[in-house]
Amino acid sequence: MNKAAKALQDQEKNSKSSTPTMEMTDTMRKLLNGEDILESIETQHGVFVIKFPRPRVLRQIQMLLSQRFVGVDLSKLPDKNIRFHEIYATLDVVVVRAPQWWDDLDSSEDCPDDNLVMTLYRRYLRFYNRVQQEISGTGEKPGEHDQVGTGGSEKADVGDGPFSGVTFGSKVSGTP
Repeated sequence: MNKAAKALQDQEKNSKSSTPTMEMTDTMRKLLNGEDILESIETQHGVFVIKFPRPRVLRQIQMLLSQRFVGVDLSKLPDKNIRFHEIYATLDVVVVRAPQWWDDLDSSEDCPDDNLVMTLYRRYLRFYNRVQQEISGTGEKPGEHDQVGTGGSEKADVGDGPFSGVTFGSKVSGTP
């Protein structure tokens, strides 16, 4: 158990007093104990499993992204192109199990099915936001969300073509 988890555990033990404190969620406890929070996504191309990225993993995504842009003048790249690379770098890190054909790719940017890439990324964003809500105690309780499938009524604006209109907003920017 790491120091942060131990400190929170000690704090929880000490919170038995009459002073009200925020209760640690099961999701937060699992993350602090080093457990991965996973989501399974069924697609027509196979089952993909993504993991919730801790801040260290988010930094890995940013490092991967920076490596891809070594020697590139970012001021000359359209914002849309940079967003594509953020999506690919994110999927390259958070997809932990996938069909063999996906594992054989050098990167998710080699996937010929843009719709699949966007489906995976949208599901990742929803998953990330849901876990963040669970951590803060404002979201669904674990087990209340369908863990398998691509269902859900949320639709992302993809505009005129693949990835058009993809934004990161204030909830998930890919950075800690």
